[in-house]
Amino acid sequence: MKIQSRITLIFTVLTAGIIIALSVFIYIFAVENTHSSFFHRLEVRADIVGHAALHENKLQTSIYHDIKERHLGDLPEEQHRFLKNQDADSVMKMKNSLPLPPTFYDQIIRKEPARFMHKDTSYVGLRIHQPGEDIIVISSAVDLYGLEELDNLKRLLFIGFMISLFFVFTTGILFSKQIFLPIRKIITNVQGISALNLDQRLSEADSKDEISDLSRTFNDMLNRLEITFDMQNNFVSNASHEFRTPLTVISGEAELALANPETPAQFQDSFRTILHESEKLELLTKSMLSLAQTGFDGKRDQKGLIRIDELMLMVKATIDQIIPDNKIHINFDYLPDEASKLVILGNETLLKAAFSNIVLNGCKYSDNKPVQVIIKTSEKQVFITIIDEGIGIPDEELGQIYVPFFRASNTRRFKGYGIGLPLSNNIIKMHEGTIVVDTKVGRGTTFMVSLPLSS
Repeated sequence: MKIQSRITLIFTVLTAGIIIALSVFIYIFAVENTHSSFFHRLEVRADIVGHAALHENKLQTSIYHDIKERHLGDLPEEQHRFLKNQDADSVMKMKNSLPLPPTFYDQIIRKEPARFMHKDTSYVGLRIHQPGEDIIVISSAVDLYGLEELDNLKRLLFIGFMISLFFVFTTGILFSKQIFLPIRKIITNVQGISALNLDQRLSEADSKDEISDLSRTFNDMLNRLEITFDMQNNFVSNASHEFRTPLTVISGEAELALANPETPAQFQDSFRTILHESEKLELLTKSMLSLAQTGFDGKRDQKGLIRIDELMLMVKATIDQIIPDNKIHINFDYLPDEASKLVILGNETLLKAAFSNIVLNGCKYSDNKPVQVIIKTSEKQVFITIIDEGIGIPDEELGQIYVPFFRASNTRRFKGYGIGLPLSNNIIKMHEGTIVVDTKVGRGTTFMVSLPLSS
């Protein structure tokens, strides 16, 4: 998950948590306030009804009931229960008929107003005292209006939460995009910098925030990289000339000495050895310089559109000049109907060298047995499979085949310097491709190279 998406998600979750906590607080406060208000209204009615029940005078009783009807009215499912003579049987009978806890009656006995709610029904209990007589009033009713208001509040809070969540998520996306806008600009600029334009730099804002520090850090790194690349390029160019000149002189002097009939016979073997070793050294030097150039000299990386089937035919023609009796077979059976699915973007010279090295190794390490080259394509990639019947590579040494100058333990009777495969691997990586190797000692090796098709 991208950091921008993660920040949006965290922002949304935190804000949603705050909204939920606030909604729960509001709902609990509303519930407590609604119940308290309804208990108070029920206690007022219980008090009036209780005083009316204490009076035997019908006129006074009528006055109490008239006040209640005129100014208070009846509540939904309102009921009143009285205990005038608090004998044990009456109290037990009432306790059994009502779902009230013992503490409710204890409060009444202590002359404290008792409140209790069971499901949707509210209960209040009062002990009303007049000289010479006590009465206990237990009143109950259902606050239908309050319950409806609480349901409406619950529904409103839920709808408000969902709407708020949508706006919070949308705001979080916009907020995170705005925060990461400078970073996206840096990423775009950095992606446009390659070995071909190392002189390009990121724009640095005047602010002293972390984004400006990041841009300055990238620019400092690019300065160091540019210096390093220039030094490497200069070294490769100068070394190519400086190494070749003395080797040419040594080879020329050895050839002159061998061509001179007056050279003593005992010295001719020495000159032949010098000439042979200088040729080997020249070949090794060229290979090392090629490896260095693929790794560092990005200015040579001039790419163009290449058809992979034509490239493999050029590889075959090159190897025909080196090994005229080779048994290389290029399989075109799997080529697509559309020519565009054979076109890649790359450096023709480098790719030709890479595939030539792999195919030549197949011929060399198989004593010139058949080597198959198969070309296949998919929607986005082209696959070149090179199959030989050579000596194979030991499993324990397979991880080192791309290390310069490494040679497998079973290649001692073959000439080589261990540079071909590292060079090919560097070139394939430069072209955003991969190499997969499948090998078995004594049975042969299969190299499958995949390269992206040109868009």
